Amino acid sequence: MAGKAVSRRRVRRLLAAEDFAASLRELRAMPPEQALKYLQAGLPASQPILKWRAVTALGQVAQGLAARDLEGARDFVRRLLWCLNEESGAVPWGVAEALGEVLANSPELAQEYVNLQLSYIWSQGNFLEFGPLLTGAVWGVGRLASAHPELARGCCALERLVPLLAWPEASVRGTAAWALGHLGEGQAVEPLEKLADDHEQLEIWDAGVLRQTSVAELAGEAINKIIK
Repeated sequence: MAGKAVSRRRVRRLLAAEDFAASLRELRAMPPEQALKYLQAGLPASQPILKWRAVTALGQVAQGLAARDLEGARDFVRRLLWCLNEESGAVPWGVAEALGEVLANSPELAQEYVNLQLSYIWSQGNFLEFGPLLTGAVWGVGRLASAHPELARGCCALERLVPLLAWPEASVRGTAAWALGHLGEGQAVEPLEKLADDHEQLEIWDAGVLRQTSVAELAGEAINKIIK
């Protein structure tokens, strides 16, 4: 038990360290099964920066595991999927985001689990209707699309994301706009243009930075990405 406690504290310390790049190197050097377990435990962190760092680290550690032991990485993805299952009885804070980050970092895992990732934002799938969880699932799809846009496009990501531009919560609308920018589908431009006057605020983790922004700003950025 003592060894486990030390490892848990070590992971927490690394997530909070000023030099997070050095922390990532250290986390990748740890036994991956242990690192993944304690990083997953950090997903419900009360401080958003610690949660997002845990998400980032999970993707990188899982990538290293997949390169050496693909079946071991699959087991970890299955654990994330179980947490997103209502039967698990857990509130899966950060889990959909972590799933998207893991798939973004591993082409092999992305090919296998992309449809499940997309099912969490589809009303006829495993839809996560609760706003904060849906926002996380949309972010996960956007992160997947940022690394594997053709794969996401081929699995109907456009059709899943566009209806969410009209969702009542700004966090969902804005994150869906951000995700569509990564998807790069020209058909998204017209619905994105309808958000030009939507100045409701939200936070989003984007390229390693937690940004305070608006739905309109994210929609404009997405349009620019698609056009370019």
